[in-house]
Amino acid sequence: MWVGRLELEAGSDGQRRRSKPVYSADRAELIKKLDKLKGELSQGLTQLDQQMTIAVWLEYWIDHIAKFRMRPHAWRSYRSAIRTRIIPAIGHLKLAQLEPKHVRYMHKHILGRTYKRGGEDVPYTTRSVEEAHNVLSAALAAAREEGKAHRNVAEKVTKPQVLSESHGALTATQARSVLLAAMEAKDPLVTRWAAGLMLGGRQGELLGLQWDRVDFEEGSLDLAWQLEWLPLKKEADPDDPKRFDVQPGFKHTPLWRGAALTDPKTSKSQRVTPLPVPLAAILKVYRETWEPNPWNLVWTLPRPRLKELPGMPISDVLDRKGWKAAQERAGIKDVVDVHAMRGTTATLLLEAGVDAKIIQSILGHASVVTTRGYQTVDLTLARSALGNLDALLELE
Repeated sequence: MWVGRLELEAGSDGQRRRSKPVYSADRAELIKKLDKLKGELSQGLTQLDQQMTIAVWLEYWIDHIAKFRMRPHAWRSYRSAIRTRIIPAIGHLKLAQLEPKHVRYMHKHILGRTYKRGGEDVPYTTRSVEEAHNVLSAALAAAREEGKAHRNVAEKVTKPQVLSESHGALTATQARSVLLAAMEAKDPLVTRWAAGLMLGGRQGELLGLQWDRVDFEEGSLDLAWQLEWLPLKKEADPDDPKRFDVQPGFKHTPLWRGAALTDPKTSKSQRVTPLPVPLAAILKVYRETWEPNPWNLVWTLPRPRLKELPGMPISDVLDRKGWKAAQERAGIKDVVDVHAMRGTTATLLLEAGVDAKIIQSILGHASVVTTRGYQTVDLTLARSALGNLDALLELE
């Protein structure tokens, strides 16, 4: 049996160091192993790094590196992918020994699993695999930068072809029935559903809408901020303005507990959208009975039993439940997710013959032309386009 070691640089204490022993029954094979180890060490890999598992690195990366480079919502999504998809598949493997075949195994492993949503087992999709692949690739790129790995093997593996996944959409008849049923039931959030269907705003944009950004005279809405639920620091006072565990410089306005108003992620998400006449009409009626809250939010949860407490900001989960209940009340069997309201808006506008580029502008998609001059014209076109929904939804 042949045994070999490498002489390493002296430690911080000045003492000489040597690598752990490498064994082989063949001298030539031993030399190959030592050469391989020497190459790995020259690329920044220590033997301690070679003992690090993928799970350990991913947890370190998401909490100490990625957390300060991305928005809280994206960070939570990445962390979820790590803990529910990547680690269960390959977390036990050594980081330095990860190979393309392991990434491909992760793909298959995810597609064979399910997760809980609304109390039901839902299968992971090709989109779920793609997301996990992207997260792993980002983590491995960081590992290479930090000297914990010498390559990003995820870059060598082709991502699975993502099958088309749609949030679905309601028909004009279904959308109208949801709103009429909500009105008859005196649903306190009927204007929330109307806004979602007629504006195509994102969930956070509408839940974070404040009255001072609703301009009835000009007939427009400013969707410059969105409601987000941010992570809190450990043992933080829930009323401390600095309670959020976010990166320095992250723009936000604290509301209640974990709720805050945040800047949209891109300048393209910051937009002023027309306020359709029928929606403006029911919003004015709603405001007459609206109960004030400290944050001037248009929509909050109905006041709790303790009358001195204000209505709280609506979480995405409760908003989803309310939307599902509104559809079931209208007798819709195949209910759609809250994000499908945007798809419904697009569908109704397409049915009304509105140009696709104008629809993209209304919904705030990335392909919107961003020159100021065009945006001014675009708002006029958008106002005209949204006017088509007056008749489709028949809210007047």
